[in-house]
Amino acid sequence: MAYQALYRRWRPMTFEQVLGQTAAVKALRNQIEVGRIAHAYLFCGCRGTGKTTLAKLMSRAVNCLNPNHGDPCGQCDVCRAIMNESTMDVVEMDAASHSRVEEMRELLDQVPYPPQMGRYKVYIIDEVHMLSTSAFNALLKTLEEPPEHIVFILATTEPHKLPATILSRVQRYDFGRIPSNLMVERMRLALDEMSFTAEEEALQMVARAAEGAMRDAFSILDMCVAGAEGGAITAAQVRDVLGTSDKDFLFTYAELLAAYDAGGVMRKVDELMRSGREPQVFLREMSAHMRALLTVKAVDKDAASILDVTDEDEKRYRQQAEQFSSARLLRILDDFVKAEGELRFASTPRIGLESASLRACQQNAGESSEALMERIGELEAQLSQLQSKLDSGAYTVAAPAEGSAAKAGKAAVKAGSAASAASDDATPAAEPAAKPIPNDAKLVWKEFLSILSKNEPPLLGLLRNERFLGEENDTYRVQIARAKKDFSYVKLNQPARKEKLNEYLSQAAGKPVKLEVVLEGEAVNTAQNDAREANEQMLFQTFGRENVQIDEGKA
Repeated sequence: MAYQALYRRWRPMTFEQVLGQTAAVKALRNQIEVGRIAHAYLFCGCRGTGKTTLAKLMSRAVNCLNPNHGDPCGQCDVCRAIMNESTMDVVEMDAASHSRVEEMRELLDQVPYPPQMGRYKVYIIDEVHMLSTSAFNALLKTLEEPPEHIVFILATTEPHKLPATILSRVQRYDFGRIPSNLMVERMRLALDEMSFTAEEEALQMVARAAEGAMRDAFSILDMCVAGAEGGAITAAQVRDVLGTSDKDFLFTYAELLAAYDAGGVMRKVDELMRSGREPQVFLREMSAHMRALLTVKAVDKDAASILDVTDEDEKRYRQQAEQFSSARLLRILDDFVKAEGELRFASTPRIGLESASLRACQQNAGESSEALMERIGELEAQLSQLQSKLDSGAYTVAAPAEGSAAKAGKAAVKAGSAASAASDDATPAAEPAAKPIPNDAKLVWKEFLSILSKNEPPLLGLLRNERFLGEENDTYRVQIARAKKDFSYVKLNQPARKEKLNEYLSQAAGKPVKLEVVLEGEAVNTAQNDAREANEQMLFQTFGRENVQIDEGKA
């Protein structure tokens, strides 16, 4: 006998064997037991959750000659004929390959004829959302008023694509994803029947990869069984089948992200590629890892049940989550999910993976509220780590050296005395705030413009693009273009404005200074006049003012 795939061999034959669809199974079973069979049903849900299986099971149950609490017996002539597909009482059609209106009309032409063996003629239409609009219109009238011996069972993964006129004429049952613990239990039964063993971690990995689809889980398990050595399936073998990385690799990679170690991350990516892993699969795993870290941050207790991991894994996730802020984890998760989608169309997936990894290693240096909150979160995470290490005794606070307290007290007394003396000598006149006096006139000018931007933006507009000539004898000079003589030059030399400018300039310099505004072309003459005045003062001090006579015509 030819080998039969696991998902076919373990297809449920009774309602009890259907996994994870408790509500739908209970309702359908009750209808069969009391004889209230509807004329049309709609089973919708993701792939591999039992829609077609339950439709076939229902087709036998409504026709079985000896039902047992709603379950088909599987032994009567009708049950055997349906299972062998040797009767026309059950018609199964794939709408994806029979979507035209002509094919729907051919199917509906057979509706008036009664069943051959059972009580009902059952039409199972899989992927019904693939029917054309004309085909839906042809089905509509029959679906609204079918003969008493007809039952339609429609199955789809995309119910939103069905017309509202169809949805209003059927009983709808939604099939959810199958919990991983139920999938692991069913896979364990299948392996026991084949005398195979499997590590618990291996089955958990298969269940997570199947994403709630039992058929996918059995397909992956089939590949693992084919490659198993000595009748044992290991976690390492499952990783090879799935092309995934082990947990230690994921945790190490996340550690490098937490440390902003771009070089270490690039080396890990190179190691990943050399081992033959797929970048897109790795990004999907890292997205799941970031989601796990976010989950343990949000859930105080029993996060293992949400993540489908062991208690030891939850503890490990919690330890690593302390190194990240929630804002940074969200940013990395968004980047990885986005990059995973982009890699499907990338000519060089490795470059996309490296780009996403390097972005994850960068600090968010933006000025948006999200960036600021991320940086604050990082500081809080660092403080939390430091506090936990202090509490655990990993770090200790150094005790002050002997006599240092006394020295510190004396220094404080001296500092207080000096401050008191300075306070007594201070004059009541308003002085600029005490600050180190910059030696570079350009730095003072830059600080001056910064002060203007905060206090007097209009004055900043007049000075910002003008040429700063430098400082001499506590006088800062700025040159105004001759074209602005009648506007900027006049306004800046008004007494009230000039007083304000001198005040802000003194604040920037840390001492009393003044500002001189000169026109273009007059700066040289101004410098010469200053030099002449300086020379005259030197002569007056040396020989006395009464002994010096200056000839203005030759000066």
